[in-house]
Amino acid sequence: MRRLALAVLLVAAPLLSACAKKENVVNPVEPMWRHRPSWAMQVAFHRSLAADPASGAKLGTERAVPAIDPRHRRVFVGTSDKGMYALRATDGGVIWRFQTAGSVQSEPLYDDERDVLYFGSDDDGLYSVRASDGALRWRYRTGAEVQRRPALAPRANKGKGILVFCNAADSVFAVDADTGAPLWKRVRQPAQGLEIAGHAGVAISGDRVYAGFSTGLVVAYDLETGVDKWPPVDLAASVTTAADDQQHFFDVDTTPLVHNDHVYVGSVSTGVVALDATGGGQVWRRPEALGVSWLSYWSEPAHVDARKGAEVGARELVIAGSGTTGIWALDPKTGEVKWRHPAPRGSVSYPVSIAGALMVTSSKAGLFLLEPERGEVIDGIESGSGFAGGAAAFGNRAFVLTNGGVLLGIEVVPPTQKGTPKSW
Repeated sequence: MRRLALAVLLVAAPLLSACAKKENVVNPVEPMWRHRPSWAMQVAFHRSLAADPASGAKLGTERAVPAIDPRHRRVFVGTSDKGMYALRATDGGVIWRFQTAGSVQSEPLYDDERDVLYFGSDDDGLYSVRASDGALRWRYRTGAEVQRRPALAPRANKGKGILVFCNAADSVFAVDADTGAPLWKRVRQPAQGLEIAGHAGVAISGDRVYAGFSTGLVVAYDLETGVDKWPPVDLAASVTTAADDQQHFFDVDTTPLVHNDHVYVGSVSTGVVALDATGGGQVWRRPEALGVSWLSYWSEPAHVDARKGAEVGARELVIAGSGTTGIWALDPKTGEVKWRHPAPRGSVSYPVSIAGALMVTSSKAGLFLLEPERGEVIDGIESGSGFAGGAAAFGNRAFVLTNGGVLLGIEVVPPTQKGTPKSW
């Protein structure tokens, strides 16, 4: 396997401690992974958050993805115990906890310029709190659960920011990022009948907001006004057969992924679709990739292979995760399948890039590190309770919350890297 490039970690101060020893695992009596392909991943720390095990309280499914503040070495993550936590990235120590009235499954958004955290809760609120101490700045009530990461963009000619977010009732909101004052709102009629759990988030690119809905529609709104920028694209219209039960679900649960002039979306029944970002026309569709609930973009610049001395061209992939059809690596321009992994047990979260590799979680099979070129497994860790949410990564450190309510800090050293670097 070719050498995986190590990403640069913190600019001002080291985030990582020395590489954890092999025996440093969450359960020191029973190793988390009996037959690990390598020791590329090490557990740097573990911190119980969602419930006190001594209380006997039943732990819930933890779907929240952490957010990282590299400059101040902080990690933010929500839990099923209705709390949003700020923790030290070095050892997982709790800095503060903010209480809401519902489970916090939203991936938070950290704004470094304002030192502010934005996140949603199942209590129907979108919250803005000070990142330094968790003090409430404002709360916006939406009428339904907010379970996806909000998006922030500069406000043209006014020196402020526009915060855009959506809820589980197919509504999109734009508010002033500093005050929470409403700017515009768009509401669509949710799908009737059964739906897959969860909802899509929003993506901002330029002067547009992209969103997907439970009815299979994908829309583009003007960032300033909320006016439609193209006619809604109906992904459900591309389904011509009803071969299995999946055809009854048309939810767009993937937050639109915008790169260059394409918008990538996926739904349970229509597969992965690439749309023209300007007009909404379909560029390509991969209909076999059914059940996709997460999308991410992986890229690698052109470089010289340190081992072979050969020039390696720039590469890009759209990575799609499905609990039924597996993990797909697709060519962003054509939709061609570069590789595919069968679905592991349980649902699969979106892959995140780390140290030149891909980190993927499974609700039942554990945490995996994959080689992007061929999708081969580099390493794996089992927590005992699985991972419903995805990981967040910066440089060679990743953070992920188990279904047992335990935040893991993971250090990644690719197996071709000899020893731990002397300086991060």
